[in-house]
Amino acid sequence: MMVTTTAKASLSLDFLIVGGGVAGLATAFRLCQAGHRVRVLDQSSGPKQRSGGTHLPPNLTKILVEWGLGDKLAQYGLSTRASEFISMDTGDVIGCLEWKEDVLQESGADYLLMHYQDLHTILYEAAISSGAQISYNQVVSRALANPPRVRLVNGDEIHADLIIGADGPQSIIRESIEGQREEGIPEGHSIYVAVISRELLKDDKELYELTSSNPSSPTYPIWTGTSRHVTGFAVREGKEFAMHAFWPDSEVEEDASVGGWDILVPREKIPIRCEPKLRRLLELAPDMQRIKLINRPAAEEWSDPSGRILLIGEAAHPLFPGVLQSCSMQVEDAEVFGSLFSQFRSWDQLPLLLEAFQDLRQRRTQTIHAKETKAFQTVWVPPGPERKARDEALRSVMVSGRQGWDEKKMRWQWEEICEVFGYSAREAAEDWWNTWGMLRERSRTKEEYASLYTPIEVTQTHDSPMSSGISIAAD
Repeated sequence: MMVTTTAKASLSLDFLIVGGGVAGLATAFRLCQAGHRVRVLDQSSGPKQRSGGTHLPPNLTKILVEWGLGDKLAQYGLSTRASEFISMDTGDVIGCLEWKEDVLQESGADYLLMHYQDLHTILYEAAISSGAQISYNQVVSRALANPPRVRLVNGDEIHADLIIGADGPQSIIRESIEGQREEGIPEGHSIYVAVISRELLKDDKELYELTSSNPSSPTYPIWTGTSRHVTGFAVREGKEFAMHAFWPDSEVEEDASVGGWDILVPREKIPIRCEPKLRRLLELAPDMQRIKLINRPAAEEWSDPSGRILLIGEAAHPLFPGVLQSCSMQVEDAEVFGSLFSQFRSWDQLPLLLEAFQDLRQRRTQTIHAKETKAFQTVWVPPGPERKARDEALRSVMVSGRQGWDEKKMRWQWEEICEVFGYSAREAAEDWWNTWGMLRERSRTKEEYASLYTPIEVTQTHDSPMSSGISIAAD
């Protein structure tokens, strides 16, 4: 069901967003919806071109549906309900992790898989149609607060009311706030992504069936091994197959730079020592885009002291690339931020809204980061008792799924639905506004009324709204 967003700010602002990825485009769209003027600056020569696929779990798809983009999701996305775990060494099916339909419906949205480029295109077109201006070949060197502006490498300066850094984990805007760049520590792995045309697989019946998208049983494979894994799923109406390979850096001869998604690595450089089906798939992959996994701490403060420069998405809370919730966290940020700033009516609201944004999002992103990091250790577990226990658990889920619903074994799915998939960014922002924002507005209205009718000779003092003792809770 589409939720029409009608709230528009009484006071429109000029926003300048640095970064034209998922976070930047989603934020631009949502702010334009809220009645603001938005310009996006991106250093690339045009809309980003990136291979591979992406997950759209229910907490993400529900936002896009509420934004009126449900038809685009239906056009580009494919539903999934289970992941099948396969041994990288033997090719044997270990077990599966299935989301029961009855449970998934509680989240309020579908679980989709999509080509990353298609998601980017959806957000790009939405941002443009909402009125956002997007400028490419704009390389920012730093952001300045007084007055708020960005300086380009060519010396030009662009002014705005607020500057938003949506420029990813190596954020220039974060460097402007903190005074130095957070380089991070290499985790020891890189992700390699590629998309294979299924036309190339027609002569290999086994691979063609493995890479298909079956509407009656939408399952995608995850090959697990020691300190490595590979995921794959059909995209673009099932005509292509996206592959993500997480591989130890110690086994791949290449430059040591962190780089970005523009780094291409010949497939031949990745040592293929795995079961036959996966080996045949990887041998058909084109050159793969690569980016290293870097451990980077989240920013302590998401805005500068002036409140005119702030961070959003992975500039504020970096997450490993290619994980299940990587795009979700960025779009959730955009919805919460846009919803808060749809209530903007005066400049003295700014500190409170920025504080609310960080408080609402910080706990959520910390929770997701912990879950995603733990997931790597689950699929990378070496041979031994821990792997045996994991395999037995996955096998048990697969068997119970075939036998029907087991309420006790599926209880964890309800918990996951409530905490992760069931989260609504829109409701989180609206609940905060209805509880704390409106309270502050009513308090301010009373103070203004009192100031109009208080005799001049009577002196009154009023506490600052930011020192009222009210705690802004994330939930």
